[in-house]
Formats: sequence, structure tokens, C-alpha cells
Amino acid sequence: MKANLGFYVAGGLLLLACLLKLPALVRARGRDWLLSSICALLLVGSGVLFTSAPQTIIVVNRTTGVSNFSAPLVYCALTGFSAASVVLVLNWRGGPDKGHTRRLSQWIIALYLLVWVLIVCLYALGDAPVERRTDFDLYYAGTPYIREMILLYLLAHGVASFTCSRLCWRWSRDVYGSMRIGLRALALGYLMHYAGYDGAKLVAIGARWTGHDWGILATGVAPSMGQPSALLVAVGFILPLVGRRSEDAVRYWQLGPLARTVGAVPGAPGLVLLSLPWWTPEFRLRLTQRQTYISDRIVACRGRFDPRIWDEAHAAAVARGAGAQDADVIAEAAMIAAAVDTYSIVGEEPPPGPATLGPPGPPLTTGDLARLSRALRTRVVKDVRRRSRARLEQAST
Repeated sequence: MKANLGFYVAGGLLLLACLLKLPALVRARGRDWLLSSICALLLVGSGVLFTSAPQTIIVVNRTTGVSNFSAPLVYCALTGFSAASVVLVLNWRGGPDKGHTRRLSQWIIALYLLVWVLIVCLYALGDAPVERRTDFDLYYAGTPYIREMILLYLLAHGVASFTCSRLCWRWSRDVYGSMRIGLRALALGYLMHYAGYDGAKLVAIGARWTGHDWGILATGVAPSMGQPSALLVAVGFILPLVGRRSEDAVRYWQLGPLARTVGAVPGAPGLVLLSLPWWTPEFRLRLTQRQTYISDRIVACRGRFDPRIWDEAHAAAVARGAGAQDADVIAEAAMIAAAVDTYSIVGEEPPPGPATLGPPGPPLTTGDLARLSRALRTRVVKDVRRRSRARLEQAST
């Protein structure tokens, strides 16, 4: 009973996740191949778990009245999951030519649909009268047509697992952080699929053909590889999503001091910050909104940048042992903060002095803004800002 419960709970969770994404899939009307691939993987994955449960195997065989009817059903579900995995990885990675990715995905789907048809036809042509719930592939390893069906399913599953493992490992070299960890977990999980599960089954079947009994590989080693490999695959798909959201949340929090500082700039393009729950899947919108909010106000106050503030802060930072890049960031933060202060002290009119616009620099990235935000907390920026405010207040009286 516990074994069945594990299959059904895991399958139910995957099915629920698929149903939650169904409204977005309907709105996309088939144009979002990545979303379609995710839904297909969730749906087929739940099918694999439901059909593989021992109780389901018993019920299906008894309901249909066909011995071992569950065998081709499970094999079709597993090969379908294999195809969905490859299609998802291809669309997840994307590429400059979306049309090529879509055509390749369509070819893979067509190929594995053909595998489904062949599995059903081979089972219908073969003869498997004795019900075998746990060692079907080993028991019928020498039966005409059934033998070919088993080999076809193992090869289709193994090729897809090898392809996913290779794609994920190669892609992991180009990314960092939680994305790299997730992709390498996927690569290892799929490696265990084809090297552990499929490899053990094939070796055991080959041994049976030569008159040897290596059944422990099919009934012991292969199943024992299933759970850890499935766990790694699940972690591999979930970790980049969770990791990206947590990284976005950290970035959003890091930009807080800078957002509060530039909030005093009047006349900047307005931006309505949406009230989004912290758990929303669109949390990256929060980060984008805050970044845009900050960038617009920095541009709006560029007319009040004072190069003397920059020089003063840079010299103080270097005197305190800051490196060249850190000193530049500290000086930039001090100049921005001093420019914002002029609005609260001098008002809308530009203050006297050599303010400069300078040539427009490259757009600031989220990382650049985060460094500026951290620099506002340094002693150098606080001291330079305090002296600048004192000078402005003295000049305005």
C-alpha cells in the first residue's frame, strides 16, 4: 500500500502542477513551445507514475482481461516522458533560430509517436500469456515480437536520456549559479537513467540470450536506480526556478537603499509599482520595476551631477584602501546622492556650480545598480554626502 501511495501522490502533484498551468497554456494558444513542453512533461510524468504503480498494473490487467496489458502502457508512458524531456530541454535552452528549434521538436515528437505505434503493434503480434508484474522484460526476453518491443522501448528511452544528459552538461558550461547546479543534476539524473536503468536491463537481457542468469540486474539494480535518478531530474528542473526567484529577491532587496535615495527626484517618468504577492511566479517584475524606477531617476538628475563630488569621494575611497573599481563605484554613488540632495535643499532650480551632463554612458545593469546601492552604506559616501549638504545649506541661506 505504501508503494502505491508514493506513486499516486507524486503523480497527483505533477498532474496538479499541469492543471495549474493549463489556463496559461490555453491563453498562449500553442504559440509558447516552452510552456507547452513543460505541460507535456508534467502530464506524461504523472502518467508514468500512475501507470507504474503496482496496484494500477493489477487493475489494468484485470479490467482489460489481457495479460500484461500494462507492459506496453508503461513502455509508452516512459518513451513519451523521454520525448517530452528532450523537447523541454531544447526549448528551455532556446537559440537564435526559434524556427529550427520548433522543427526539431516536431521531428522528435513524430519519431516517438512512431515508437508508440510500433510498441503497440509488436505487443499485438507477440504472445505474452503469463502475467509478470515485476520481471516482464526479463521473462519474455526471448519471445518473438515481445523481445523486439522491449528492445525498442529500452533503446528509445536510453537514446533520449543520453541526449538530455549531453545537452544539459554542455549547456551547464555556459551558465552559473543555481542554473548550472540544476543542469548538472539533470545531466547526472539522465545519465543514471540510460547507464543505470537502461544499461542494466539490456545487459540482463543479453545475458539471458546467451544462457546466463543475471536477473538481479533487471530486478534489483535497474529499479534501485530509478528513484535517485528521478529525484535528481526533479531537483534539476526545480532548482533553477527556485534559485532564480531567490536571486531576484536578493537583488530586489539590495536595490532598496538606492531606490529610497533617488525617490526624492521630481519630474522623473512615473512608474506604478504593482502590488504583487511575494510568491507570485512573476516576481521578476518587481526587480524590473525597481531597476527601471532607479534608472529613470538617475537619468533625470544627471544635470545636477558635480564632478567635484566625484573627485572628492574617489580620493577618500582610495585613501581608505579601496581598489580602482570600488573607488569608482563609491564616487559614482556619492555623486548621485549629492545630486538628489539638491532637490530637497535647493528645490527645482538647478544649484550654482559646475554641474555636468557628460556623454551618456552605457545602461546600468542590475549588478551595477546593486553595487551603487551597497556603496551608499559606506562611510566615504556618508561623509561626502554630509559635507555636500552642509555646503548646499550654507549657500542657500
